[in-house]
Amino acid sequence: MAVTPAPCKHEFELLKSPNTVIVWTCNTCHSGPHLSIYKCKHCKTVRCQPCTSKQ
Repeated sequence: MAVTPAPCKHEFELLKSPNTVIVWTCNTCHSGPHLSIYKCKHCKTVRCQPCTSKQ
């Protein structure tokens, strides 16, 4: 029997790229590349600013 994990209570922190070599893609809407992104401290999901605001 599969056990579903409890939903994450996201706490986002802003990550900024020091250069244009490191870029991110949003895990929710798949937009990108982004030079800065929000990463959850608990589940490590990364989201763009608009998707972080929708929460």
